[in-house]
Amino acid sequence: MNAHWIVRLAVSTLMLLPQGAGAGSSTIPGGHSRSAVTTAASPLRFSLRRTDRIRSPFASPHAQATPAHRASWLPAVQVAYLTSCGGCHGVEGVSAPRAVPTLRHLTGTFLCTTEGRQYLVRLPDVALSVLSDRMLTKVINWVAFDLGAPVAAGPEARPYTVAEVMTLRRHPFTNTGLRRYRAQVVAHLAARCAVPAGLRVYGAAYDSASRKVPRS
Repeated sequence: MNAHWIVRLAVSTLMLLPQGAGAGSSTIPGGHSRSAVTTAASPLRFSLRRTDRIRSPFASPHAQATPAHRASWLPAVQVAYLTSCGGCHGVEGVSAPRAVPTLRHLTGTFLCTTEGRQYLVRLPDVALSVLSDRMLTKVINWVAFDLGAPVAAGPEARPYTVAEVMTLRRHPFTNTGLRRYRAQVVAHLAARCAVPAGLRVYGAAYDSASRKVPRS
């Protein structure tokens, strides 16, 4: 039997179970016991492990599952990044850099200074995220040390701890012009470390526009 129909059959069978029925071998409609249904559905457990044999109901009946077509599971930290950050910063950390800072190969530079290290956590969209302190710490470390590598050398180039993130996120930037403050942080980084040119792209278009003299 096609694995898809095994799944549907098992779900349909379980939907027949009476509400609030206890565990064990209680009787269900049709005169069968709950334990019998569990046993009958047991092949499903084996089939679910064989994910390479389960096809979408919309797939062609002649399509053959191959290793190249198997789905791959993303780590929880990457899922958290995609759902909380990827919409603006890009799935791979590459965005429209003049409007939204690119993270790929750049974020690690902020760990050159204490100011830059704190900046990454105190950004409103980071500090006020719905992610837990523990998961937010994992995401920031992944963005800084994996997505944003290479990391600037120095005493601040160490992984964030949950306690550190928990403290910093409770003081988000709220009354700060973020574009100008970021430019200040980057300038301080450049005084101590090698700063990639891409780190200066964000906001450049706005700075140029603000320097133009309006026509009378």
